[in-house]
Order: sequence, then structure tokens, then C-alpha cells
Amino acid sequence: MKHSFPLRIMKTGIKFKPCNVGTAEAHNRRDRAYCEAVARKFGQTYFWDEHRHLNVTWRSPSYTKPLPELLEDLKVLVKQKTGRAMQCKDVEYTDRKTGKKRKRSGSSAIREGCPPIKPDTRIEDFDLFVKWLADKGISVISIDLHHDEGHADPLTDDLLPNHHAHIIVDWMNHETGKSVKLDANDCKEMQTVLAESLGMERGTPKEDSGIEGLSAIEYKERKARENNQRLTAENAVLESRNEQLELQAMAAEKSIEELEQQRKEKKKALDEESGSALMSGVANLFGKGKYAEIEKENARLTAENKDMQFAVAKMEAQVAKIPMMVQRQVRQTIEDKTEEHLTEIRELNASHSRELSSLQVKLQNLSARYRELESNNRHIIDNLKREKDTLLAQMEAMLRLLGEKLEKAVRALIQFARVLAYKTFTREHKEAIVSWLALDRDDPKSNAHFVKVFARPFLTDKEFDKGCKELDRLTSSFPAVMEDLEQPHRRSMRR
Repeated sequence: MKHSFPLRIMKTGIKFKPCNVGTAEAHNRRDRAYCEAVARKFGQTYFWDEHRHLNVTWRSPSYTKPLPELLEDLKVLVKQKTGRAMQCKDVEYTDRKTGKKRKRSGSSAIREGCPPIKPDTRIEDFDLFVKWLADKGISVISIDLHHDEGHADPLTDDLLPNHHAHIIVDWMNHETGKSVKLDANDCKEMQTVLAESLGMERGTPKEDSGIEGLSAIEYKERKARENNQRLTAENAVLESRNEQLELQAMAAEKSIEELEQQRKEKKKALDEESGSALMSGVANLFGKGKYAEIEKENARLTAENKDMQFAVAKMEAQVAKIPMMVQRQVRQTIEDKTEEHLTEIRELNASHSRELSSLQVKLQNLSARYRELESNNRHIIDNLKREKDTLLAQMEAMLRLLGEKLEKAVRALIQFARVLAYKTFTREHKEAIVSWLALDRDDPKSNAHFVKVFARPFLTDKEFDKGCKELDRLTSSFPAVMEDLEQPHRRSMRR
């Protein structure tokens, strides 16, 4: 089932670091106790339960033991091969709750890398990369694909996923008991092979970008810083809009002050004009002595004064309304913008809610279908498993009955095919197989066919193909191999 996440990461790269064998498997497999412990420590987890079903896990059949037990086995191997105890390196990390630097024990024999992947990446996509590591003597223990980690979008609360993989590898050379050594060219080639294997773009080299590879925790911290910077930028935009509104309010207040000043100047001019008219009337009274004309003029001036006072009162009323009008306009502008923004958010939330409801219904239907298929097929699977176990037991018994040499040859081929570290037969493998093939030196291919037939039920297709190719190579050069194996015996006989 494919899910359409936005492809935010199209580049990939990997840096192997000492693995924390104590918690790596619990984290990668999302153990319930581990998730609950993370939630208790930080108040919440960065795992999104609704996306957990998208995670994929693969474990090499050659490594069946838990990592702590595997590490102990490697310590014994190193002691046997080199005579010295294995050195474990401490891993420094930052406690996300306190911000303090801490250390935990890590093993350089078992290492872990965490490359970015695409939402549709599969385990099979790593085949080319796993083969490259095997050619360098590095065996992959497990691969886990995680699609349920990330952070929430601040506007929609949707998951912004961090698609990545956890690759745990055995970094030891089992023949020498020493760590595998990669030079600078190998490390560069490893990045290119990984990108080609996943169908992604290779990350920018450190010497070009100047940026050191990040661990999972360092990546989360960088993402948190980027999110904080984004929120700071958005806050700056809002503050800028607020300043613009304040400037508009100040401009409105200044306009009110100017109108008030104009009103005062107009009133002063009217008062001066009224006083001049009164003085003119007194002059006429003393100059001409015509009382009737003065009374008439006085009545006219009184009427004009009343009209002027009415006009001034009307203007004052209009001026008094201006602050209310400006405030109402500013408030209405802010309310319109706010309501428009809220409407967009409501529509966006409603759209996401509908999409979420649809996805939840699909998930419930798929879960019900899965449970039904699981119930129907469990009985068939159990029967097939019992039949397989019975067949293998019969093959084991038959193998023991056919003779010790054939049994040793078959077991040698099975061991070689299952262990990734073996690229060619060791001397022990050759001696066990050649001992059986030598029973018919004229036709060793016939005896080799018996080995293949009895080894087939115990191997996967890939393992069987590996074993058959090496067995055919040995059979084709059978005389030379026989002579090579017999030489030490002849020398000991001469002595």
C-alpha cells in the first residue's frame, strides 16, 4: 500500500558509527516497553502510531542472536584470533531534556548507519549496497525502514515525515579478528553505491559542503532549529503587519488633529469678522446718528452671527465624529483580515479532517481484512510448517544413513552458503567435499549432484545459488584441487 508523502528529501548518504547494542533493536523494532519509556522521559514520543504499519524490518538469517549476545561472541572471536581483548568506544550524545553532553558504551565491531530514504523505498532496493559491503568484508545484520518519525506541521498538525533506514552491520573480519578498514576512496564510493541502489541523488561531499554527517539525534536537533527559525521569521512578518497598522492609526490621528486645527482657525476668523461688523455699526451710530439704520444693521449682524454659530456647531459635531469613523474603519479592516485568515484555516482544517477520516476508514477496513486473512491462513501455514519440519527431519535422518562422507560434504556446503563472510571454500570445506567426490574420480559431477540434492531443502534460493556456483567451480578443477590437498599428506609421509 503506497502513501503519498511530500518528497522533501531526494538526497541520501550514510555514516556508520558504533552501535548502541543495548537499545538499537528496541528502537528499530518499536518495542512497546521502549516506546513507553521514551514517552515517560520526554512527555511524548516522536513516533506517530498511525504510520507505524508502514515500517519494514529485515534480519539476516546468518545473525539470529540478539545484538548483546552477538557482541559477546565477537569479543570471544577477537580474543581467539588476536590474543587481545576487543576495544569498545564510547559514544557521546546530547541529552535532549537537559542539553548536557553524555556518553554511552558503543561497539565499533557492530556499527549502525542511518541514511535518508524515499517514501516508497523497499528492502530489496538495498541489494546493490549490501553486495558492495559484502565485497569489502562487511556483513549486514539487519535493515529497518522507518516512516513513522517526524514533526507536526504548525498549521495543520499533519506529519512532516523523516523517512530513513537503520542499517546495522558486522564490521569484523572473522578470519583475522580485526576490524575492516576502508580508505577515503572506499568511503566516497560507498556514498555513490548507496545513492544508485536507492535511486536517489548522492549527498554533497563533506569537503565541498563543509558539513559533517549528522546522526539521527543531530538531525532532529537541526530540524528543531530550522523550525524555530521559520517560526521566528513568521513572527517578524506579523510584527511588521502590526507596525503598519499602528502607522495607519497614527496617520488617522494626525488627520484628526489637522481637522481640529482647521476648525479652530475657522472659528477664530468668524469671531474676528463678527467683531469688525460690530465696530462698523458703532461708527455709523456716532457718525450719522441714524438709529433705525443701526438697528436694522444690528439685526442683520445678529442673524449672521447665529447662522455662523450654527455652522461652527455643525462643523464641531462632524469633527467629533472623525475619530470614531477612523477607529471603526481600522477595526473593520483588522476584523476583515482576521476573519479571512480564520476562514482559510477552518477550510484547511475541514479538508484535512475529511482526508483523515477517509484514511482512518480505509485503515480500519484493511486491518479487518488483514485479520480475516491471517485467521484463514494461520491453519494452512501451521500445516505447511509441520510438513516442512517433518521433511527436514527425514532428510537429516536419511543423510546420516547414507554415510559420514556424504553428510560432511552436505554440511560443509550448507555452512558455506549460509555465512555471508565466506566468498570461497575454505580448506576445511574443500577437504569435506573432496573426500566425497573422490569416491568416483572419473565422474565427480555425479557425486556433486548428490550434495546439491540433499543441501537444497536447507537453503534459500540465494544461498543455494551461491553454494552451487562454488561447488561447480571446485568440480571443474577437481584434479588440481585433489593434488593440492594431497601434497601436505605426501610431504608428511616422506618425513
